[in-house]
Amino acid sequence: MIDESAVRGRPRDPRTDRDIMAATRRLLARDGYEQLSIESIAKAAGVSRPTVYRRWPSKAHVVFDAAFAAPRQAELPPPSGDFETDLRAFVRGALTFWSDPVVEAAALGILAERHRNPDLHIRTQQLLDERTRTAFRELVRAGVEQGAVAPDTDVDTIYQVLIGTTFYHAQLGGTADQDLADRLCALVIQGVRCAPTRKKASR
Repeated sequence: MIDESAVRGRPRDPRTDRDIMAATRRLLARDGYEQLSIESIAKAAGVSRPTVYRRWPSKAHVVFDAAFAAPRQAELPPPSGDFETDLRAFVRGALTFWSDPVVEAAALGILAERHRNPDLHIRTQQLLDERTRTAFRELVRAGVEQGAVAPDTDVDTIYQVLIGTTFYHAQLGGTADQDLADRLCALVIQGVRCAPTRKKASR
């Protein structure tokens, strides 16, 4: 988003921002990314096109903030103290997140935009990724402390496998079903589980 301090004039009305975000989400879910335009967003929000452009430099930026920037309603529950339980909660949360119609439309559209314009940079994109990655690292760290996860586990690779699989599943039209969450968790648990301590062979 454009730095508010760089915009002169009267203070921005937060209600206008909320109206624009709400309109963008409605249109994304109904029409998809390609059919969306700054003009259609402005019309649906009851504002002018310059009002939108004063806040966001492009359609991709408006869409990203509408779909990803605000904290999600379904946050991860507090840690239970059991690695497998918390892992299932994380995976179910990822499946639910990527299956949201707004997120699904936004993700495909922004990926296409970045393919067309490799220089496109969305500041909050890094923050979103770091937020979920940090949560997953904490989950794995707790698993190591519980003795359920090997200390040398490649956390970043496991994270990419989970996020990539849940994203791919959603883009193919899959739902946030319990069966996939259980299968994914079983694969991860098998890969990160601490090997049992071997007894020394008796002489």
